[in-house]
Amino acid sequence: MRHYSWKLLLCGLLLASQARESRAFSMLGPFDTWQVVEIGYFTDVGDDIGGPMNLAEEYRWNLPIITYGFDESFLNYFGAKGVEEIEKAIKVLNDLPPCSQFSANLSEYPRDTRRVNYRASALSLVDLKSYVLGVLLEAVGLAPPDRYVWTLRGRVVINDIPYYTVIQRNFDPVTRQPSSYVNGTLYTYRVLQTYSDPNVWEAVEFEVDPSLPDGVSAVASSMIGDGTVFAAGYYVNNLPGLFYTGLTRDDVGGLRELYRPNNFNVETLLTNTLLAARSSPVGNYLVGASEGSPWAAPPGLVLTNATGTNAIPVLQSLRPGMDKLNFTRVDFDSYVGIWLPLTNVYQDFYLTNSILKKQLVQRSLDRPDILFSAADLGLVEYAPIFFVRNSGWVNQDAINGISGTALAGPGLIQPPLNFTFSKLGQAIINSPEGGQVDGIVDVWWGSYDGTTNAPVVYPIGTSISTIENLVQSGKTDEGPSPWRNPLEP
Repeated sequence: MRHYSWKLLLCGLLLASQARESRAFSMLGPFDTWQVVEIGYFTDVGDDIGGPMNLAEEYRWNLPIITYGFDESFLNYFGAKGVEEIEKAIKVLNDLPPCSQFSANLSEYPRDTRRVNYRASALSLVDLKSYVLGVLLEAVGLAPPDRYVWTLRGRVVINDIPYYTVIQRNFDPVTRQPSSYVNGTLYTYRVLQTYSDPNVWEAVEFEVDPSLPDGVSAVASSMIGDGTVFAAGYYVNNLPGLFYTGLTRDDVGGLRELYRPNNFNVETLLTNTLLAARSSPVGNYLVGASEGSPWAAPPGLVLTNATGTNAIPVLQSLRPGMDKLNFTRVDFDSYVGIWLPLTNVYQDFYLTNSILKKQLVQRSLDRPDILFSAADLGLVEYAPIFFVRNSGWVNQDAINGISGTALAGPGLIQPPLNFTFSKLGQAIINSPEGGQVDGIVDVWWGSYDGTTNAPVVYPIGTSISTIENLVQSGKTDEGPSPWRNPLEP
């Protein structure tokens, strides 16, 4: 009996060690034909833009340098502070080393980077930087792993009895096997009716250990949309007051799978790509940029062919993952009313006859690859639309082999991408009638961290005390709340 007890103890220790090391990622792509609303894939404006992909059906960028910029609508509403916060999110990605330099088990990255600012939580504020970090992970090809540990492949009713086919679209970044873990948390599921429509079903994830406070941990899961995960812990995606200090182990594992140099797919270059002169610098530069400009060529390099050679490079070939993505900002020239023309020069690698070759290519841009803007996005029923984006997906399954069956991928993510944030301002939802006291305060954009500094509220210049008084008492520093009926006392 004693010997048997030691076996149980060793088994328990082994399982605990496995849980600490177990992880998974999910990949995003366009909706496959079977990914429909009835089984939990939501296609409304502001909801999902795609579904989870299987291994070897991933979507990714094949540009090492991705440009981004802010238009006047974003600058007018979010101001310099909003730009600063998005720059912080982009810096998290730019600071990552090449995928080939990650350790085998990714132990250098934490399993949980969430924190809570309780003052921001009380004010229903969503952190702009953290939200954008999740948006960027989606934009480079990652799906929310906490949501797709288990997911429905189909539903059929036979003799009034429903049958559900449940699959996994979560993969361990080390073994590449399907995984039931996310950042060390083990999930099971139940098939439930969800959402406001009674005709929608979903495989809803539950932690096996309900005492764990760390469900929905991946930053990529901040874009979980209308999908459902029943997390026992307090921290859930996009909770007002929640913010991330960086990427988790599973986020980085997903990026490695997509962009590792030994992940080869047949891919095409953008049609505006030309061969560049060998004397061109690798990077970004402006045609005709003045000396001293951050966009000018580095000293000592002569741009003998800044406008392109008009020679056609190898456009379609077997290509490796980029290993490292870099995001570079470009600016709008308000004086002439255009985006500063940019030429992007980079080394393109491709495989032919089992030999890895390279070519120096360039592409001219008349706008950023990713554009941040702000607008009144309207409503879905009574709920304000918080954020919209597009995907930029191009399915290249047809050039990746002759399988006889059309697959959902692999494919490319190609510019332009547009990220548009709501500038409606904070709203109060009332039903059926009533005033501020019995209304539900909707979420609002803000910026905050783990310090004692007061949260920043948007639009830029909004007083934090005004917001606190509005939420708490219906009064502002300037007088009665604009939300309150003027006839009420």
